[in-house]
Amino acid sequence: MFKKKVLALVALTVMIFSLMFGAGQLSLASTNSNQPDKTPSAREKAAPPAAGQTNSSFTPFFGQDYEQPEQVKALYPEPDVDFDTPGFKAGKWNFTTQKEMMRFIKELQSSSDVMKVKTAGKSLEGRKLPLLIFTTSKNENSMDFKRKPTVWLEGQIHGNEPAGGESVLVTAEKLAKGDLGKEVLDKINVIVMPRMNPDGSYYFQRRTANQLDANRDHVKLELPEIRAAHKAFNKYNPEVVIDAHEYGATPAFPDIGEKGAVKYHDILLLSGKNLNIPKSIRTKSDNWFLKNAFKNLDKHGYSSSTYYTVRHSSGGEPTLYEGGGDARIGRNAYGLQPSFSFLIESRGIGIGRENFKRRVASQVVAQTSILKTAAERAGEVKAAVNGARSEIVRKGKSVNNNDKIVLQSAFKEMKGKKQKVVDIAKGEVVDIPVKYYSSKKAEPTLERVRPKAYIMPPAYHDIADKLRNQGVEVKRLKEAKELTVETYKVTDTEFDDQYYEGHLLNHVKTNVKEKKVFFPKGSYVYSMAQPAANLTALALEPESGDSYVTFNYLPVNVGDEVPVYRYMDDKPLVD
Repeated sequence: MFKKKVLALVALTVMIFSLMFGAGQLSLASTNSNQPDKTPSAREKAAPPAAGQTNSSFTPFFGQDYEQPEQVKALYPEPDVDFDTPGFKAGKWNFTTQKEMMRFIKELQSSSDVMKVKTAGKSLEGRKLPLLIFTTSKNENSMDFKRKPTVWLEGQIHGNEPAGGESVLVTAEKLAKGDLGKEVLDKINVIVMPRMNPDGSYYFQRRTANQLDANRDHVKLELPEIRAAHKAFNKYNPEVVIDAHEYGATPAFPDIGEKGAVKYHDILLLSGKNLNIPKSIRTKSDNWFLKNAFKNLDKHGYSSSTYYTVRHSSGGEPTLYEGGGDARIGRNAYGLQPSFSFLIESRGIGIGRENFKRRVASQVVAQTSILKTAAERAGEVKAAVNGARSEIVRKGKSVNNNDKIVLQSAFKEMKGKKQKVVDIAKGEVVDIPVKYYSSKKAEPTLERVRPKAYIMPPAYHDIADKLRNQGVEVKRLKEAKELTVETYKVTDTEFDDQYYEGHLLNHVKTNVKEKKVFFPKGSYVYSMAQPAANLTALALEPESGDSYVTFNYLPVNVGDEVPVYRYMDDKPLVD
């Protein structure tokens, strides 16, 4: 009997420990000064996946795939700064929740006389998208508000990039009641969307709740989050854009050293690179803004470089590409409005809360630098963007065979390049030779003369809605007309064999030919004499990688005529 009681007691003890600690624990990063005081329980760490989402287990607002070795973490000491945002509260083991963010914003608004809060929209799962307006002007319609350039600051469009969102909250606090606001808000307005992808933040995954990449949706506009962002963007028409992200801090170079290597820099920066962003804007983006940002990061002890991705990393020299020029990416879509548009990436994907304070602090330095540059050059920034927008309008008023839209381009290889990376085994920064392809030096591979306007039949309301959401002025024929136009006949198609963002992309070739076409009353007209004309062209020209033909909103086969028509006459179509 005694033996049975002992066995029963042992069994009960095992069961209790099993319930308390779980059978399969994920490894957590070792405790250091950057680690939180509290970690998720073993049961939370071993939780099942969320329905329809990608992570193997689900813990709200938290995830970690990789623990950095001590010799790597030692390269990134914690900065001597303090932050009051929710992600840095004592005992915090996960990242800022939606409820914590909304409460923080409400409290911040109540303590500031330069901040207003609106709701831009809601996510797929119904979470609010707060919009913060910082200005010393009486209201958004005042001449004083319109006199100043406006900066658009957004964060965490990818849910597993928490320092992107947290840093925007820190910057918002500095604008609301800190010295930063006092320094810049008499010269600029700032519009802030701190969390572009609240569902992805909750599930702690890159994508939205329906598994789309929100930062590849800026032309097709399928997501309510991105439609809401562009609606707000159009209202304020900002001259400067900052998009805060994080990049992967997990091993990326398996052939370097004994244990591979990781990317090194605290911050990677890049401006808009689509070749249809006016050259003056692209040049001044780097010369005015990024030069200052690199200097300020170095001054504060943070390493920085140009943003790149790794395409091939084993079996020879690693192949690196600067961030590209695709219009679907926010940095380029905003730049095509046009505006000065910037990507800021801190090193953080995959490492949980390791180095979190440093990641946020380096982001804040970069964001602050761009805000201060905009304020210091307020008049020049306003004039440069207004001038670029006016020049696009001027070009669209008549057809010039020397004025072309770039539909496709190619990166340019830069010989003899090296890149700094961290040798994991040694915990040292090393320079390695790489094959390096530049988007800054990209060259056109397919161009087409800018038309005076594009015309589409009156049935294509969905295309009109998308372009209107992009800030494009949409007009319609008041009466039926026969017009001589250029038409596209599809001569070749190549369909992808795997879905990309929910679509089997259709890469087409066309033959452009002039002919007379009848257009019913109500046909849609998209004039090229407007600031967003270059973005319009990239959405409608069939060979563009981001066109509505490529993404099958306008499905075509070989031999079909694309229902988009190029109007090349200088005579006005509509008032």
